[in-house]
Amino acid sequence: MGCTEWVELNQKNKPQSNAIATGVFTLLATGMYHAATLYDPGYRNEEWAYSRSDTAVLVTLMLFHIAAIVGSLAGWILIERYAKKQINFVTMSFVIVGCTVSIAVPHSLIAVAFARSLMGVAHGLAYLLVLVHGGEIVIKELRGVIMAAINFCVISGALIGGIVNPVDLESLTAHQFLGIIGLTYMLLAFFLNLMLCYESPVFLLQRNHDAEALRSMLKLRNESTESWEIRNEMTEFKTMLSEDATTSRSIFMDGNLRPLALVALGKVASVLSFNYAVNTVKANVIDEVLDSSSTTSTEIRLSIVILMSIRMVVGMGAMFAVDVLGRRALQLVSICSTGLVLVAMGIVYLATDSITPDIGMALFVACEVGASLGLTFIPDVLCSEAFNTKKKALSIAVVQVLEQILHLIVFGVVYWWNFAVYDRYGVTLLVAGLPMLGIGYVLYRKLPETSKMSIRQARIEFYKREGIVFGGSKNSVEVLYD
Repeated sequence: MGCTEWVELNQKNKPQSNAIATGVFTLLATGMYHAATLYDPGYRNEEWAYSRSDTAVLVTLMLFHIAAIVGSLAGWILIERYAKKQINFVTMSFVIVGCTVSIAVPHSLIAVAFARSLMGVAHGLAYLLVLVHGGEIVIKELRGVIMAAINFCVISGALIGGIVNPVDLESLTAHQFLGIIGLTYMLLAFFLNLMLCYESPVFLLQRNHDAEALRSMLKLRNESTESWEIRNEMTEFKTMLSEDATTSRSIFMDGNLRPLALVALGKVASVLSFNYAVNTVKANVIDEVLDSSSTTSTEIRLSIVILMSIRMVVGMGAMFAVDVLGRRALQLVSICSTGLVLVAMGIVYLATDSITPDIGMALFVACEVGASLGLTFIPDVLCSEAFNTKKKALSIAVVQVLEQILHLIVFGVVYWWNFAVYDRYGVTLLVAGLPMLGIGYVLYRKLPETSKMSIRQARIEFYKREGIVFGGSKNSVEVLYD
């Protein structure tokens, strides 16, 4: 497919990305609050943390992830009972209240904790919703790029939060500024949800609303009449649902353990490459080169800008390549290159104290480029297409909960550390890099390639034990469960 054809295809299918735009704007807003546990913005210098114990500040920052776990589990319950538009309004309500509190009471620890809790719940809800909804409504030719854009928006939010948090704006605190941006996002999200959020045909077919499902499909495919392609898709949805009707809801039965383990491993690798500990090491080394303070400056921290900008620019290119080059190739290259650099740097820091910051910065920039190729967004793409319909919401929620628990563990352990010695750098990088290499090997052996497959075909590839597709887009004719 040429560039012109791709652009035309994307424009024709714009209603599909518009239908999940509310969730995307929500993740842009919540991602800004997630930045606090990805990078050290020097919260000790903010008024809400004055005269507070380290434990109180730590718990306040961790509440985002604890609440995100609650939001993910609540989303699993809600998504099977209510329409997406209704859940979106609930999610937006959490964000609006959280942003309002951030603006009104930015100097109170209790208010900051409350706002971060609300944003965490919204984050868990929105993430689950867009992965389930997007996977069911997007055509196979665009599913990779659109679902990858979800994680891209979280990274975008983290970039804004990472830049704004350390800055002294005089008239506004960082939380007030983030709250204003979040409310702006919610204003746009409200109108998008009201006018352009079409329900998933799969959700409607599950409830025997066939006529309504067809109308929704016509809107999502931007068609006025039922074409052969739409009729074929609807038939495949019905076949998929009839196959699922014979299975249980347990996520550990009917072969679901295999895709659950593969996607979870991808998410573990994602967190290992992009967490508070690893990011602190990278930022500190770059700060040495730039000769800037790591925690006390009231100006923009350039190390964070450099690292996040690389993720944005390279990640955007990889995002548009995921349907062309495939999920498997990008993820394996990303995991292996990142893991190798982290392990090599870890050994160097443990073996010597004489490595120059310039060399360290260059290697960490290369590491960031490798990590941006798909390590963080490919697991989201796979979440949208790997699971049985009856098990999908809970399976994705479990993967999300695992991600939040890992962030909690890393942040809780490392928050107390003094990163002034290179040995801490070495231990951190080795602990992150070695498991990534093991995960890369497992995924190399077991992960199928699902690009340009329908959602039913992709799911079948994950459930098969033998003869899985490692490249291309072959149509599977195997039975779903062996």
